[in-house]
Amino acid sequence: MVTEQLRRLGRRRGQVQEQPPAEIPPADAKLLEQAKSRQRLEQNFEAFPPRTERIGQHIKTMLGKSGVKGGRILEIGGRANPYKDWFPGFEYNALDLEISEPGVIQGDITNCPEIESESFDAIISVDVFEHIREPWLAGPEITRLLKPGGFTYHSTLFSWRYHPCPVDYWRYTPEALSFIFQDLRVMQAQFDTVERRRNLVGKGKHKLEPDAFGGWRENWRVFYAGVKNDPNAPKGVGALTAQQQAEADQKALRDNPYGKPTEEQ
Repeated sequence: MVTEQLRRLGRRRGQVQEQPPAEIPPADAKLLEQAKSRQRLEQNFEAFPPRTERIGQHIKTMLGKSGVKGGRILEIGGRANPYKDWFPGFEYNALDLEISEPGVIQGDITNCPEIESESFDAIISVDVFEHIREPWLAGPEITRLLKPGGFTYHSTLFSWRYHPCPVDYWRYTPEALSFIFQDLRVMQAQFDTVERRRNLVGKGKHKLEPDAFGGWRENWRVFYAGVKNDPNAPKGVGALTAQQQAEADQKALRDNPYGKPTEEQ
């Protein structure tokens, strides 16, 4: 009461002083910092290229390290050919369960005897393996279709929202993909956590109803890159040195396969 009376008196005299800002209670300050931290984590993926560009560049990098320089490349499930322009030095082919557009090979990657063995120099897929009902059959079939020394790359999911297209069957670890491709020489098998805390809610009838935390916030991708052994590959000191260099390159990529974002990003 006395304080209010003094404030009124000061206003009449034109002598009211600015009140200092109220201090934020420690508990509220902690909650505010946590909210800012969550926002930074949610927006972290924006420091990297968009997903298609990021994965496409990684496929291109690993393909270069595999030693495969050209030939025929097959994209499994490549509707709309999203990665066709990434490999101008290759004859691009797409395989799908249905002929979605001219030039698509209709077939099931778990069993496609209509395609001759050793037909492709490289085989890739992105966001496909989670939709394959029997992926343990796809690995041997891909191996059969690869030429000796051929390269394969697959980017799929470890933790992601449910998204049937038309059916959503599986989630993977790097070890699971390496087991599926056990007849190949693994170049790299690793998690991709760039979008881990991104707020994904999906769309259509499977769109999530956001809660206090938003949508789905545990987004882990996983990828595998491997090479089919070539019995006619060079042997000796030179080949051993090249293999050692390849292993050193793979080790350097292990911690962060996509590189760290620059300050400008």
